[in-house]
Amino acid sequence: GGGGGMKQQTLLSRLLLPVLVVLILLPPLSCLIFQQAAARYAYGEATGDLADLQQNILPLMENSFAGQTDTPEEASEQVGNFLRQAGPMAHRMGGRASLMILGPDFRMVYPRDEGEREDAAPLAEAWAQAIQAGELSSGAEAAEWTDASGETWLVRIYEVPTQSVRLRYLVTYCSVSTISAWVNQTSLLVLVISGLFVLVAIGVLWVTARSVSRPLNRLCREAEKIGTGDFSEIAPAFSLRELEQLRASMNGMARQLQRSDQVQKDFFQNVSHELRNPLMSISGYAQGIEQGVFPAPKEAAHTILEESVRLTALVNSLLTLSRMESGQNAPALAPVLLGEAIGDCLDRFHGLALQKGVTLAAPAVDGTLAVLGDEELLGKVLDNLVSNAVRYAKTAVTVAVAAERGRVQISVLDDGAGIGEKDLPHLFERCYKGPGGNFGLGLSIAQTAARAMGGTLAAANRPEGGAAFTLTLPRTDAHEAKES
Repeated sequence: GGGGGMKQQTLLSRLLLPVLVVLILLPPLSCLIFQQAAARYAYGEATGDLADLQQNILPLMENSFAGQTDTPEEASEQVGNFLRQAGPMAHRMGGRASLMILGPDFRMVYPRDEGEREDAAPLAEAWAQAIQAGELSSGAEAAEWTDASGETWLVRIYEVPTQSVRLRYLVTYCSVSTISAWVNQTSLLVLVISGLFVLVAIGVLWVTARSVSRPLNRLCREAEKIGTGDFSEIAPAFSLRELEQLRASMNGMARQLQRSDQVQKDFFQNVSHELRNPLMSISGYAQGIEQGVFPAPKEAAHTILEESVRLTALVNSLLTLSRMESGQNAPALAPVLLGEAIGDCLDRFHGLALQKGVTLAAPAVDGTLAVLGDEELLGKVLDNLVSNAVRYAKTAVTVAVAAERGRVQISVLDDGAGIGEKDLPHLFERCYKGPGGNFGLGLSIAQTAARAMGGTLAAANRPEGGAAFTLTLPRTDAHEAKES
């Protein structure tokens, strides 16, 4: 087919692949976003803890050493008061920031607790070397500093404003590596949890997609069965509304195809029968003439001619119907004066009506009333309707015209026995033959012609008895209708 070069996709691949790509990218992206956000947040928290400690310790330091001291005893008293207040204050602050105080010889003065001093000793030694080397300077903004073990710290150093031999540097610091480790562990946890959620989501999506693709595959197989002529109903019903609507539509299509198939079979059977009868008559009379059976071959030749005319009319009707249904030679629609078309039709059947004892009646039609159609096709439709009405009417056939806005209805009414209820739905089928009816294609051709002109043809029984055929066509301007 035309789509042979197009790469086909299944419903599962169309649904799953885009979502699968998104779901696969979701865990690392969410982990990366969380890691960045958490690192910024935790770093900000550490900076805040360090700032809080500084905001409390620095005023204490300034107040403690604000006054001048004249004696070593007074200076020692200032240092003692500061240390007694600084230690408890640092502990009360909590958080992740810590306090360290170094003397002029870079020995650690605070913390005083032996365990804390032991833990902080490597840092004190490293920072002493960094201060001496100028890597860390007093009064600068908090800086990141990495020790020999690779751990990173936020550090800020202040010089104590005193000439005491015991105090020289006040150091506030906070570990950044501890924060990073926490962020990394939490990010890994987020990755694992999001990965589990992704697996669950993929499983749910797979089950959901399969619940749609499986019934669709079954409907495809049922469609193939319909294509092979198996019109059995598709069952059972589906739980999804859209699939159930598709199933119902396919069942309706199958019923219509089954009916069309049966109509086609009946059509071929009837056509074969109707073609065979005149052909058998022609063949029989021709053989009789050839063998000298008929003493007067002129009569046999007349019968052959009549059957040939009948056969020709049937074949022409079949060809006409075939051309119209296939869309070949589409009519060129133009304004047609309705009064003239009806008058010409009644003139053609006046003799047949007299022969049948039926009166033909038509009200006066406005000479300017016109329909959009084809004069030849309109004539065929009217001829068929009037001839049928004359054939089945008891006493009268009436042609009525009702002009509405944009439409015109032409009704052919008779006072006959009407149309059987069983025959009415099949009346316009090709070669349909009801009880007591005549075989033919007239009504089928008439309906096809009406559709080709953009109109409709309908049949019904009249309440007072008899049949009514109504042709509806578009109304148009009668200007230049005669010339066209």
